[in-house]
Amino acid sequence: MKKLAAFLNDYVLECDWKDMALIKTCVCAFGVMLGLTVKKERKKPVMILSSLIFLVTACLTAVRFVLELSEDDFEEDFEDDHEDDEEGFVMRIVAEDE
Repeated sequence: MKKLAAFLNDYVLECDWKDMALIKTCVCAFGVMLGLTVKKERKKPVMILSSLIFLVTACLTAVRFVLELSEDDFEEDFEDDHEDDEEGFVMRIVAEDE
């Protein structure tokens, strides 16, 4: 399992925002397919659980994004990097050892 985690960490470091968007779109489509298979009498509990998971993860992601923006001088970094960068914006993720 540690080898898989290390591989995934390396893979994510190599991804840009387009790769991550494709992965998230794929996972979303899979979730929709699973949602369509839920029996009618079980849809309400599944909807409540998935809504809670969505809200928690969306809030955590938004908080992290806002904190990152407030810590960095984003506009200056973007203007400086944008002039030399012909490949576009690349997402950088740093994995911490546990």
